[in-house]
Amino acid sequence: MIKKRTTGYLLQDAGLFFLLICIGGAALLVGIADAPMQLEFVIMLLATFLAILLAGFKLTGLAVVMAAFEVMIYTAYKLFFSFAYDREIDLLCFGWLVIPFLAVGAMYMFVYGNRRTELENDVLKEQVDELVMVNSLTGLYNLRSMYADLQRQVAYSERNNMVISLMIVKLRYGQELKKVLSRRNYETLIQKMATVVTDAVRLEDRTYSLDNQGTVGIILTCDQENSRYVKDRIKSHLEDKSTFEGIADKAIRVEVKISCLEYEKEKYGLDMMMFKQRVESELQYDV
Repeated sequence: MIKKRTTGYLLQDAGLFFLLICIGGAALLVGIADAPMQLEFVIMLLATFLAILLAGFKLTGLAVVMAAFEVMIYTAYKLFFSFAYDREIDLLCFGWLVIPFLAVGAMYMFVYGNRRTELENDVLKEQVDELVMVNSLTGLYNLRSMYADLQRQVAYSERNNMVISLMIVKLRYGQELKKVLSRRNYETLIQKMATVVTDAVRLEDRTYSLDNQGTVGIILTCDQENSRYVKDRIKSHLEDKSTFEGIADKAIRVEVKISCLEYEKEKYGLDMMMFKQRVESELQYDV
């Protein structure tokens, strides 16, 4: 991967280097040309810039056609001028037969190297996202980790005749709070909420941050009946006005919705996503 990334940067650097040489060479031709040829050299320079611009916008085919058309027109013009007026073609004019193509090729090399680097960066970002198992805002394990742990917990509970339940805690007016609070206070509230929920459950129960809007998932090693005690304890802590003192204004009341379902193999099998969605659908009944 490091070798590929180095290749992408080398292509960019080489393309930029050759592009600068081409532009410098074209500008030099314009500078040293005799007065009668300067106008046509300036026109060729502008046409070359247009071809470079097209290549920069990744319109490579159009850029090559533009460069070829430019060279063809200029060649026809110089040949006609030479035969019609019986004059020799200046050696400087031959530079315009190659400069447009070289400039387009250099820009293509630069764009290709940049595109390759961007693609490698996107691939690396996707790989990192797939490996990350912790929510950066709350410090709790994320949704991907919860699905993996649910699979393990289900297998463990079946071997040991245990019962597990999934509880989801969600802000009742999350979007409204996000609009009313500053970004800093909103993120602090989410972090505080995750801490309060984690402190309210037993050590053997696992908490997860399911998103950046305060939704917390909890894998409980108890049945649905006993999970009500956990639900009441979490609600009492979160809806206590002193919990978010200094974060939310006294006029702003923080409320949560909580739902919990016991895992049943006959209903969900190993489909943990369906299990989680079923628990989420129960949130609407917590009024």
